[in-house]
Amino acid sequence: MLKLTPNDIRLSAAADSKVEAIVQIVDQMVADGLVDSAYLQGMLDREEQTSTYLGNGIAIPHGTTETRDLVKETGLKVFRFPEGIEWGKDQIVYTAVGIAAKSDEHLAILRQLTRVIGDEALSKKLHTTKNPNEVKSILTGEALAGEFLMNAEMVRMNAAVASYAECISLAGAILWTNKAVQQQELTDLYAKPPFHLGQDVWLASLHTTAQNGGVSIVKPEHPISLYGEQLQLLMAITTNSSSHWPLLEKLAELKASNALKDLTNSKRAVDVIRLLVAQELAGKQTVCRLAMPHGLHARPAANLARLAKDFSAEIWVENLDGDSPAVSALSVTKLISLGGLLGHRLQLTANGEDAEAALTQLSDAIAGGLGDSVIQLTDDAAAAPKTAETHELEPLAAGDELFGLTGAPGVAIAPAYQASEQSFEFDRKKGPAQDETARLSQAVIKVSEELKARLDKATNTELAQIIAMHLELLDDPEMQQDAEKHIQSGDSAEWGWQQSFETLASAQEKSTELLLAERAIDIRDVGNRVLAVLTGQDTANAIKVEHVLVCQEIAPSEISELDTEKVKAVVTAAGGVTSHAAILARSLGIPLLVGCGARVLTVNDGTNVIVDCEGKSIKIAPSEEALQTAREAIVREREINARAHATRMEPAVTTDGHQVEVMANLTASKAVEKAVDLGCEGVGLFRSEFIYMDYPQEPSIEQQREEYARVLDSLSDKPLIVRTLDVGGDKPLPYMPIDEEENPFLGIRGVRLSLRYPKTLENQLHALLQAADGRQLRIMFPMVTDIQEWRQIKAIYQKVAANYPNAKVELGIMIEVPSAALQAHVFAKELDFFSVGTNDLTQYTLAIDRGHPELSRQADSISPAVLRLIDVTVKAAKEHGIWVGVCGELAADPLGAAILTGIGVRELSMSVRAIPRIKAHLRELSLTQAKQLATQALAAESSEAVRQLTAEAI
Repeated sequence: MLKLTPNDIRLSAAADSKVEAIVQIVDQMVADGLVDSAYLQGMLDREEQTSTYLGNGIAIPHGTTETRDLVKETGLKVFRFPEGIEWGKDQIVYTAVGIAAKSDEHLAILRQLTRVIGDEALSKKLHTTKNPNEVKSILTGEALAGEFLMNAEMVRMNAAVASYAECISLAGAILWTNKAVQQQELTDLYAKPPFHLGQDVWLASLHTTAQNGGVSIVKPEHPISLYGEQLQLLMAITTNSSSHWPLLEKLAELKASNALKDLTNSKRAVDVIRLLVAQELAGKQTVCRLAMPHGLHARPAANLARLAKDFSAEIWVENLDGDSPAVSALSVTKLISLGGLLGHRLQLTANGEDAEAALTQLSDAIAGGLGDSVIQLTDDAAAAPKTAETHELEPLAAGDELFGLTGAPGVAIAPAYQASEQSFEFDRKKGPAQDETARLSQAVIKVSEELKARLDKATNTELAQIIAMHLELLDDPEMQQDAEKHIQSGDSAEWGWQQSFETLASAQEKSTELLLAERAIDIRDVGNRVLAVLTGQDTANAIKVEHVLVCQEIAPSEISELDTEKVKAVVTAAGGVTSHAAILARSLGIPLLVGCGARVLTVNDGTNVIVDCEGKSIKIAPSEEALQTAREAIVREREINARAHATRMEPAVTTDGHQVEVMANLTASKAVEKAVDLGCEGVGLFRSEFIYMDYPQEPSIEQQREEYARVLDSLSDKPLIVRTLDVGGDKPLPYMPIDEEENPFLGIRGVRLSLRYPKTLENQLHALLQAADGRQLRIMFPMVTDIQEWRQIKAIYQKVAANYPNAKVELGIMIEVPSAALQAHVFAKELDFFSVGTNDLTQYTLAIDRGHPELSRQADSISPAVLRLIDVTVKAAKEHGIWVGVCGELAADPLGAAILTGIGVRELSMSVRAIPRIKAHLRELSLTQAKQLATQALAAESSEAVRQLTAEAI
């Protein structure tokens, strides 16, 4: 993904020619490790093919498609030439944005630049400002003062909100995240009565002092009753100028034509936005799809505009899969701004004498690629547009470096060896069907018994969690029934089973919820285990020397069965940072680098490599100097871990006497002893849902009580915090059915499910209160979003607690959604504590799926936006005399732990393995230093800026 920092911007450059300017840009890219020096020729070749001048003094020099393999890391370099450079005939460039992109990331910056080009004042500011941060803001579209924000990212479809309070809270959070409202103004937005436009569409509005205005749109999953009417769509508008008038005019037009219902009937966010920006275009129309792997970038856009100029008809182009209005076919920059990608549908409208001829020729040209190569489109390509690389990958050579994402931290030096692609040999046809069905049943039973045996022995809480989930997949009746249908038609058990689980995995991969899509590898993992039994083929890794394992993607079972004496790190071409394999690698201490791209698979077996997960890179056949640096890093890491382990039983007390509780996140009672041995001071998050996953039906009160009692017994006098049943999302239960949801992570989960099944919650509370028996038990409830929801839950608790008059239990809620944080002052009056779940809070605050293979870099819990929500929560808690803990992954981040301590968080809960390091880290700080660090972090402008607050800052 393209990143831009002030360090990438040079405000005063000088060059005598375009070539010299490009040489300077490439030299800087090479110096910063973005590209190979040969990338220069690619940039010069691009200029020969098509000038990269956009207009208004801006150029975007970048390499050809053929030279993308020379890009080591995606990035930008901005050079400003105050004297101007002649880029071509009548083309004077003042700002050149050099782009090094591995695929099509540059299209996003191009779309933003088209807006700059169309704004004379903004272009002038870009060329003259002395502030590099202002240049960054202009080029990335961040906080353009006076802008009215209206795009698909500010729309939430089928939101799981049950009241107007939830609905407006979500709308307000979207506006606040996008800097379209001030935090202190949110209360006014929430309190102001909405206006009913008609046809179940409601409008809330507020004058803001924020630098931008905007509109957020929430479409509830189910209609909400409001003032005797129904709410099916809420629009929250904030404005500081007249920039919202076009939207109001469009709404008036829709109301007058009785078409507001089109908004509530829309199925996609882009369709809602398109209705609000659509123009009334007259003329003949046709729709054609983009078949170019790299979409409608500069060269094909220029060719399309050139062809359109041959006709007298007025021609407009609209991207039906985008959220912007139609643009003139004569404007190259406007065509680029459509953001057309592979598979997107372009609607051409032509009005004039030669309209029909124009549509025929232009649609034929688009089908032919407009000068780019084309690929065969399928229905899948239209449904999920994606880029495709068609050129052969250049093999990795000595000195090369590839970059990925940190799946699990660590540094390793070893020869690289590739894991061979797992495959099974078997016949398609076999029989009789009765025998094949029996073979399949026996294989499933054997794998189930193996998994249950591993689960019984598993003390690693993450491993136990994943094995339990795999058992659920194995017991999926639909998968077995589908396999049996194949067998009844004459297929072998192997063929039928493979067809069944592959169909399910493929469907999962296509999920629009990327965290769910990642789970396809879990389905294949379980499926292949059964195939291995059926075929008698060994799936174990046969590499017997110390090595770095390189593979396309790794399954959780493969991670859990690695010989850590031999495998020093794992590097994958695909995969995400929230996959089960990554979660497990972190808990087992196996360095994992994911998402490095297909080129990593060209490394030759036996080639020495350095895997640096902190630096997110793998170096091929590195120099002796690089090897020595890596060896020193490994030694330092071992020494730090050894010191931390030796002092793990000491409390986390800062140098000036402030103590922080460091607790463990667990899923099973059998993991408590290991947590205590590693220095935990209690359990800050016991994920009770995994008790339920162990049973084919709801566990009895006694079965639950026994599990909770075992945990409390093992903890002795240490506290236990149990999270009540939190299923839904990617953790469904077969005996608690939930309708299929478009976005289950914003659906019926947590307390929402408990309120649907109140008897289940009552049984769990009985089990907890019986197990407590006067010991330190705290109960917290997940996914609480408004006070009425909490009061319903509290009423259920009080009903159960009346049977246990001597119970002394603290009650709390998890702060996982922005609305809960912003209303913390309301909740705090009725609670004993808050526990912040930073994983979900980050996802919901930043509107970024933390499983997204590209955007996950931005879904950083240390974001100032997330930290400010935690700060709001802590201040509300202090005001009402209650305490705050954090049980998300930020607690296990040394920098995060220090900042949280400075904010005022009293308890940090984390994976067991992280406990010694975090305790040791906190003992090296003073509370004063932590507070100073927190102040700086809360005032920072980005996650990157917070990450730069290293030990030197404290």
